[in-house]
Amino acid sequence: MNSESKLTVLTITEYNLIGNKDPNGSYDRKTRENLYWIIEKLRANAHTLSRLERRLLEKFANATFGALEKKDKKVKFEVARYRLSNNVKQTLKLVATTIGVLIVSGFLIYQFVLGAQTRQKVDVAWYQGLNKVGLVSKEEVEQIRQDLTLTSVELEETRQFNAELSMQIEQMILNNKVTENLKYILKQIYNSQGAAYVRSGQIMTLRYNKKDVASFNNKNPQLWYLLGIIESGVLRVYYNDQEIMEIESIFGRAGEETPIGEYEIKNKAYKPTWYKKETLDGKTRVRAIPFGHEDHEIGHWWMGMKRLGEPVPGSYGIHGVNAAKVNEFFKKNFDWRNGSAGCPNIQEWYLHFLAKMVPLGTRVNIVQKDKWVKKRDFIPPSSA
Repeated sequence: MNSESKLTVLTITEYNLIGNKDPNGSYDRKTRENLYWIIEKLRANAHTLSRLERRLLEKFANATFGALEKKDKKVKFEVARYRLSNNVKQTLKLVATTIGVLIVSGFLIYQFVLGAQTRQKVDVAWYQGLNKVGLVSKEEVEQIRQDLTLTSVELEETRQFNAELSMQIEQMILNNKVTENLKYILKQIYNSQGAAYVRSGQIMTLRYNKKDVASFNNKNPQLWYLLGIIESGVLRVYYNDQEIMEIESIFGRAGEETPIGEYEIKNKAYKPTWYKKETLDGKTRVRAIPFGHEDHEIGHWWMGMKRLGEPVPGSYGIHGVNAAKVNEFFKKNFDWRNGSAGCPNIQEWYLHFLAKMVPLGTRVNIVQKDKWVKKRDFIPPSSA
């Protein structure tokens, strides 16, 4: 052992006891007494200390050992505080969850269990409560009451209309009159929550209020045929050699006529992007207009057509019109100057039906004139 590591005052046991201790640490009573005794021993023999012992004295000269019992109490206190805090958090979470469940349950009951009149009473009571605390004026409560009454009347009218429509459709099904009235049905139930297209194998069925309206094979294109007649402005839909529907259609305007010929349905796209050809500053460009944009004018579906035989420039497909401008359909249809850019256009409720029912590969024939023009029944002249 060199001179720096020699002990002149302390024993090895004393040195080992204090050497690894913390001057501000917490120890039991017996250990504290021994440590203070060693420190006093170093102070009393300060003039004979080795360098190692002097460093120990410098380190522990101002030592303030804490009682281990206090530390234990502090630790226990912190543990208790944490548990209490955690319990409070759990309680708050439970209360918040309970309130959330009550709110959601109340909303569901309000929306789907209560009738329109009961909901109106609940709304009026709610706003009257707000009026009592000064958040809503009496005039506003009265206006709200009137608005809710009007809404209730409108909801009742809608309910009656849906009930009557359901009865009409049921009667059509019973009387085997669906085909004759398919156009009417498609228009009335378009976007209705009660309408749904349900597949079973190769058969797609249109249902309304859980009743089957019409079923077709939408996997076999040989069963389908579409005939577009430019002069008449109609699109005839055939299934299994029977005409099931004749609908108004817009064809190309002068200079952008719909090419006559045979096509087949090659693809379908829901909520398609419209690629519109525009001329700006003498330059022609194609602008991509996403579905939902105010300038989008081809509806919810695109049924792309592939020309059979000699190809034609451009891309053609059956599509709809801007849903926000339904009346524009008739303006375009009855004024050739406002016709389409070449594609057959039909209204949304018919387009949705065709997109769901007509399979890929279905033949489409675009002709100028109808081969079979229906003649009016002969009416003999009245005798003078």
